[in-house]
Amino acid sequence: MALFSKADLPKSKYIVSIVAKIKKGTAIKVEDGKSYKFKKTKDIDMLEKVQTNFQKYNKILYPNNKYAPIFTDGKKYFTFTDIDKAPFSGMGGGRSRNVLGKKLADAGELATVMSLRKDIETAKDTGQSIFEKDPDAFSDWYNTFQYTRPAVKKIVGGLNNFDIIHDATDKSNFGTTIKAFLNKANISKQDSWNPADVYIISKNARVKIINDLKKIIDTYEVSDGLINMFNDKLYKLYKKKMLFPISLKQLISEKANVDYTNIPGQVKVADYEIEIQKFNCNLTTEGKEIGLFTFINKDTKKQITMQVRGFPHGYGTAQTEITSDGTPTGGRLGKIPTKVVDSVMSQYKDARIDSIRYFGTPEPFSNFDDNKCKEVYKMYETVIKEPKVNNEKSISYKEFAKTIEIAKSDIDIAKNMVMKIQGLKIMNFFVKNKKDLSGIMNKMINGAKKIDDSNGFFIKIY
Repeated sequence: MALFSKADLPKSKYIVSIVAKIKKGTAIKVEDGKSYKFKKTKDIDMLEKVQTNFQKYNKILYPNNKYAPIFTDGKKYFTFTDIDKAPFSGMGGGRSRNVLGKKLADAGELATVMSLRKDIETAKDTGQSIFEKDPDAFSDWYNTFQYTRPAVKKIVGGLNNFDIIHDATDKSNFGTTIKAFLNKANISKQDSWNPADVYIISKNARVKIINDLKKIIDTYEVSDGLINMFNDKLYKLYKKKMLFPISLKQLISEKANVDYTNIPGQVKVADYEIEIQKFNCNLTTEGKEIGLFTFINKDTKKQITMQVRGFPHGYGTAQTEITSDGTPTGGRLGKIPTKVVDSVMSQYKDARIDSIRYFGTPEPFSNFDDNKCKEVYKMYETVIKEPKVNNEKSISYKEFAKTIEIAKSDIDIAKNMVMKIQGLKIMNFFVKNKKDLSGIMNKMINGAKKIDDSNGFFIKIY
């Protein structure tokens, strides 16, 4: 029996679903396996009204550190933990974080920056309509809004005397200075140099900081060490507690972890012994990706997990994401820059699928003929021969070719198959080069962490 625990308490999707069932008079299963039709009570009415305010949830569901018996069939009362959670898994309108994709990530980042200055207790407080419309999304980000500011204040020592500059929305003279550096250094994307989302800068020293940075840009060329000089200056400003480049990540727990990355002269790159532990390979139409890539970090005895999927899911190119890096804390790294993936694969005379033209556009799979189908299926045959690859559902060449034909007129299947084939290409690369896997994966981990001598110092809160 999958029961609710205290950790599930803030998950509004369960509560919204339970309340909806009670309103409709639908029977709900409990611990003993029986089903009951619960009656509407004042508490149930209150739950419906405060579905995005977890402080009020706590008062109703968990008063005085005890679960409250608020569900009744008229004769018997049940607590929140008595209810079987399994039927409610995946509820919430079907709008998962993966489906919401970049829109949710952008809204989450904007609201997190806002949380550095004001309390966010309800979805309305974020100022982001995506959270007001989707309680599940807000519940997923709730811990981030509560615990990021205390972590930042612990690092900075207080925010009253600092400006908070949000990289993505900043139009100030500080932002233009950073852009001037990137242009002169021939760096196309700021994130590939420094993934800081905010720069917390001393109000009193702001003018001097900008002038000092401009002087470096004006004085040095790339060949003279411009990038290293600029990076070194950023770190010195941090040491003087005048400037803090901070990368804000979604917090999963009630504790914020902090990493200090790319300290000049102390760049610690990943250098682990890594092996394939298990790859899941599913080339059928079911699911949105080829399957989870799991490696074992033999130095830490921890798992490294990776996915190849769309951000968001669609008929387009996939990205590679490391979801756990095999360190003792199991940090979620995020997407590996495509330039890193391209660089690593090119060293082994291979390449990812970097354009939807490989499949065909604007019509789905219009560029796929028998030769292209055979090319892909050959990769599949290579991959499933590897003992550590779990071929979840075998598919014959005839079945695969038929699936591609169906995908040409079914956009949902087309979306799934383009992601799966791109994942298969990466999986094939790992299998073919498994003797060099440690070097390959270490480079990808370092790339996902933005660790390199040429990258700027930043503090990651996650």
